[in-house]
Amino acid sequence: MENKKREIRTATNGQAVCVVVLILASLIIGFTVLKVDGIIMLTVAAVIAGLFALYLGYSWDDITGAVSKKIAEAMPAILILLSIGLLVGTWMAGGVIPAMIYYGLKIVNPNFLLLTAFWVSVFISIATGTSWGTVGTIGVALIGVGVGLGVPLPMVAGAVISGAYFGDKMSPLSDTTNMSALAAKANLYDHIKQMFVTTIPAMIIACVAFTVMGLQFKSSTIDSEIYTNMLRDLSANFRFSPFLVLPPVLVIGGAILKKPTVPVLILSSAVAMVLGLTIQGFGHDIVFTAAKSGFSAAAAFPGKELSGEILTLLNRGGAASMFEGVIYVIIAFTFGGIIQLTNCLEIALKHVMKPLKTITSVVNAAGFSAAAIVAIAQNSYISYFLVADIFGKKFEELDLKEQNLSRVLEDFVTVTEGIMPWTISGIYMATTLGVATIDYLPFSIFNWSCTLMSIFYACTYKSIGKFAFSYKTGKRAGIDDRKAAAQS
Repeated sequence: MENKKREIRTATNGQAVCVVVLILASLIIGFTVLKVDGIIMLTVAAVIAGLFALYLGYSWDDITGAVSKKIAEAMPAILILLSIGLLVGTWMAGGVIPAMIYYGLKIVNPNFLLLTAFWVSVFISIATGTSWGTVGTIGVALIGVGVGLGVPLPMVAGAVISGAYFGDKMSPLSDTTNMSALAAKANLYDHIKQMFVTTIPAMIIACVAFTVMGLQFKSSTIDSEIYTNMLRDLSANFRFSPFLVLPPVLVIGGAILKKPTVPVLILSSAVAMVLGLTIQGFGHDIVFTAAKSGFSAAAAFPGKELSGEILTLLNRGGAASMFEGVIYVIIAFTFGGIIQLTNCLEIALKHVMKPLKTITSVVNAAGFSAAAIVAIAQNSYISYFLVADIFGKKFEELDLKEQNLSRVLEDFVTVTEGIMPWTISGIYMATTLGVATIDYLPFSIFNWSCTLMSIFYACTYKSIGKFAFSYKTGKRAGIDDRKAAAQS
């Protein structure tokens, strides 16, 4: 009887929908209402998914096997997290980030810091195709400038993330741009062209908002004691040299040349360590400790009194600083592995999709489904390919070209992943910038504006939004209504 084969049941439509809704509700309520720690909420979600898997007949070995396989997929993200921690610590010791902060304080007017942060991040992310790299390098420096100029850090973080995701969405070098086009079977450049319809309005909204918000910060802020102390402490304790541009150039060049991320980050960190030993004159103990545990101003400048603001900025980085983020990733992927084992997402989506017949319903359902999948499965690639597989036929029936679907995937997945507190990207952004996701979310204006523009176009496809869609036959208004009438 021990050899008797276990019966594994397939979840019914109702069960799948209920489990998905329960998990989403618990995550949203836990994060936004109860303010429970993210690790706890992800653990709760994993328990719910695990209990349902046991109910369907899966064994503990089945569950742990699925989790192990999923965590193996997380290793690239974990290695990048640790490498970014290494990078920040060594860039501090090498004087790279202090130099960025110093010259940023000297050049940027407080009125235009948010707008500047947005556009600098746009250019870096377009050139490199990565939001993570942009936030982990120039984003950290811009946070420092924000402290010195007295601009609230959630605003600065929101502007950085907005600009970083512009490039992650639009750059042909971006993995998400390529993967969403591939999933929807769209030509890459047709896909990028199609995204302009939501990206340009969202960019304009972000620029106007960041300009208006910046006007409240008077230029007199630069005469403040914080500003003066930061400039004094940076110039007195670090040596600024043209050689300090080498680590950032290596990161940008490696991204443009499509070199593997982790080796590039490690090489840049190694160069920064050399700069710390030579140009800054620190001992090897200071430099190596910065790489492991983070830069310590007290150890680097013994006996010197530094302002509290500069200590907050300098004492950071190191691979160890990313350990909490790594725990987040492991638990998130544990949950994702279990939910993928039960196949709940695919079953729930197919059930929800059946009554959809119009452009408004199909486009919005595809978008919200994609956002829900990335929120639950912790993987944008899964979201792209699963939604494209399930909704592709519906888009085709409505005479919509493939780039319409790929654009919707970007508008609901790429730009939202970084503003969800429990996703890997959300965890990374909050950990790297030192600002909670829930705090910078309202100021990530470009991100949620892209999603709102997509919804708006879908709801007004017969009038204002009709130019936002590409049709296979050129027939625009009414085609889906005629199909709906024929099916009824």
